[in-house]
Amino acid sequence: MRSEPGKVEHLYVHVPFCAAKCNYCAFYSEPDSAAKMGGYVDAVLKELERLCFAKAPLAEIPTTAGEAPTLQCIQLEPTTIFFGGGTPSMLPVPLMRRLLQGTYALGHSGPVSEWTIECNPSTVSTEKAKMFHEFGVNRISMGVQALEDVLLQTIGRVHSVKSAVESYEKLRRAGFENINLDLMFGLPGQTVEQWQTTLRRAIALQPEHISIYCLILEEDTEFWSLFQKGLLKPNEEQELAMYEFAIEILTAAGYRQYEISNFAKPGRECAHNIAYWEGKDYLGLGPSACSTIGDRRWQNVPAIDGYIQAISDRQSAISFQETVTPELRASERAAFGMRMIDGVPAELVRGRWDKQIAALLSAELVQWRNDRLQPTRRGVLFADEVAAEFV
Repeated sequence: MRSEPGKVEHLYVHVPFCAAKCNYCAFYSEPDSAAKMGGYVDAVLKELERLCFAKAPLAEIPTTAGEAPTLQCIQLEPTTIFFGGGTPSMLPVPLMRRLLQGTYALGHSGPVSEWTIECNPSTVSTEKAKMFHEFGVNRISMGVQALEDVLLQTIGRVHSVKSAVESYEKLRRAGFENINLDLMFGLPGQTVEQWQTTLRRAIALQPEHISIYCLILEEDTEFWSLFQKGLLKPNEEQELAMYEFAIEILTAAGYRQYEISNFAKPGRECAHNIAYWEGKDYLGLGPSACSTIGDRRWQNVPAIDGYIQAISDRQSAISFQETVTPELRASERAAFGMRMIDGVPAELVRGRWDKQIAALLSAELVQWRNDRLQPTRRGVLFADEVAAEFV
């Protein structure tokens, strides 16, 4: 890279297969297909090898139009690895083993402090759990979403409360000591009481990390279609009450809120996600995956067939790229950083957004503490509005 970014310490692998598309999901995914899965694994490992271990041609490392080819490969030394999706745990054992082996061999140059795999409860088997652990995966993020069967059916999940608990227990027996549970609120028909029940059941399992997300109506989803027809109406007042209750009960249970949606036991914060929020460089592999390295940002084509074909033909799999200016990087760092409870260093924002900060201070949405600009409790509740001031 022309910007001489140094080593890249964060690797993301997008696994785009799902058993079924959930009614709320706008992430790129496709139904599972044995034939495509094999080609996908081959392509990801080829992409990793060619970007990081070969003098790659222009077609593989993005440059601004008109620039001469750059032959410098990416210096990947990951301290965190994250397999997201889709549903990574959908991959059959032989293919997942090959992907883990290849990632370990090609992308493992030293200690990986945090290696996360996202799982759907319906796809966690004892064999897979043991295999993950065997290869050094040390963190599981499980998309439970709700611990009420009627709500799981409403949002289109393919697991039950019983299978979620059973999968959690399999992971524990396999040796996992760092598990995150994803939960959602503001779901169609969900009552405050149901949300309270989900939270209490989740806390009773004692995961190390809990992420809570309010339903967002995204275009090209089933829920968006219902919203457009007037059949689905968000209740912002109830959503706020649910969020405030979650902060209360999770804090009381020993979970520290370190980001607007994320709560962790001491020392169990997600290092990979923190790297994103702090604007660190990262490499993304797979269809639709994004990368930001130095002053370059690019995204791979969001189509499995097109991605596999491009990698097989030694062509670029990139569908979008841009130059990340110092101004853009600072803006993103400030906006994402204000989602974090600890906020951002004063030197990042002083002199750039003084007028906006003054208005936020006046509205009691932010505060200065320990030479950092941090959201207040009120600022956490209106995090999107706070972040928008820095964009």
